[in-house]
Amino acid sequence: MLVRILASTMLGIDAIPVEVETDICQGLPSYTIVGLPGGPVRESGDRIRTAIRNSGLPFPGRKVTINLAPADIRKDGALLDLPIALSILCAEGVLPGEILRNHLIAGEVSLDGSLKPVRGVLSQGLLARRLGLSGIVVPAANAAEALLVPGIDILPVATLRDAVGALSGEEFPRALRPAAGLPGPVDAALPDLRDVVGQPVARRALEIAAAGNHALLLTGPPGCGKTMLAERIPGILPDFEEGEALETAQVYSAAGEPPWPRLVARRPFRAPHHTVTTAGLVGGGNPPRPGEISFAHGGVLFLDEFSEFRREAREALRQPLESGEIRIARAGNVYRFPCRFLLVAATNPCPCGNFSHPRRICRCSPALLSHFAQKFSGPLLDRIDLSVSVLPMAGSDWYGTATGEPSHGIRERVKRCRKIQEGRYAGRPYRANGTVRASFSELASHLSADARGFLTRAADRLGLSGRSLGRVCRVARTIADLAEEKTVSLPHLAEAAQYRLPDFNAGKDGTRP
Repeated sequence: MLVRILASTMLGIDAIPVEVETDICQGLPSYTIVGLPGGPVRESGDRIRTAIRNSGLPFPGRKVTINLAPADIRKDGALLDLPIALSILCAEGVLPGEILRNHLIAGEVSLDGSLKPVRGVLSQGLLARRLGLSGIVVPAANAAEALLVPGIDILPVATLRDAVGALSGEEFPRALRPAAGLPGPVDAALPDLRDVVGQPVARRALEIAAAGNHALLLTGPPGCGKTMLAERIPGILPDFEEGEALETAQVYSAAGEPPWPRLVARRPFRAPHHTVTTAGLVGGGNPPRPGEISFAHGGVLFLDEFSEFRREAREALRQPLESGEIRIARAGNVYRFPCRFLLVAATNPCPCGNFSHPRRICRCSPALLSHFAQKFSGPLLDRIDLSVSVLPMAGSDWYGTATGEPSHGIRERVKRCRKIQEGRYAGRPYRANGTVRASFSELASHLSADARGFLTRAADRLGLSGRSLGRVCRVARTIADLAEEKTVSLPHLAEAAQYRLPDFNAGKDGTRP
């Protein structure tokens, strides 16, 4: 008897449909899987046979042949255990075959018949909805994750026996329906910008970066507050919308990193150590897994001690900063991981950290300063929209009573600015000024006449590249949006241009302009 059941396999963060075809015929007892199975799938025979028998269900003593279609896609992971086991039981007559036609099935079976959680259930739920299926059968431990997908029934099962009972019409377990809307925040309160004393220029740069999703570089001596400022960016970012939240949650789901529903409660803030490998930062491995830039999708990627990261890791950020996604090719397959993040980097101005310090002496030689400056390539710095020097505080400043504006006030301005940008770019694949991909003529179309003249002079004086000119226009557009003005005027452009001053262009003698 031939039985077909719909399952899936993971390709990057996307679930690819897989049809499990099982045939049981007369012959010597055997168990064969074809269709390019990976190691865990090839090893599933003894595991599934033992699980079926320990669940008190019959395993056929004949020739069992299982085909995983399409045959040209490699199937990795243990999420095909449950669909294979149920297809064998259907072919044996324990379950009616038509029962499983409207469900997508995923799960790993243990030797005692219990089901273990698997990776990528969120992507599989989205696949089931896209295919028009009525529901998805998943391990009970994955139920909260699957409930993030609206529009389909979720059938959580704890054991293989429960799955058979539910699909054959018994009362347990009951199908669940996702609740409307996203779950609210459950984490503790975020750090507030009210705690930051002084630093008006850096605070302004944080607001602009958050409003337009512009990459930001903070430069200053040790202990001046660079990390403190960066950690407060999530508190001024707007809440996730449903589409953004699900795409970010897919990354964590594909990597198997619960708990749920924390991932959609707040935007992620990732701060990898500077010893991270290139594969750990941008993704890689075999099979490929998402890196830190993908875990930061929709949120903030904070790279502290930016100068200490491996050069190849820093330079690998170039293409993701432009495109918003990373593609990794392996054995004929291309794995896609989204990575549209807000980059915030922090670094010391020199190896000793005291360059330009008002009260300390920099003891770095000109040759050492020149070598330090060469750590940051021009193409990488060209992709950073905002560069700000964070100055150390004077002793008397720490005892002042004046505090900065709290995060909730800045957050409201950022939300209004983001709404303006969403309306401007409606129907396009980007939503913020910092991620817009357009020609220079389109970017400069909102400039006033005096702003155009200023931009021409700034390009000559600062030696700005074409990419830099476009990024100055993007930042100026965000500044104008924060002021709720339709035309980008000279003050907006002048403020944007000051953030492009070359902090790391060291001369032959090690001095800086």
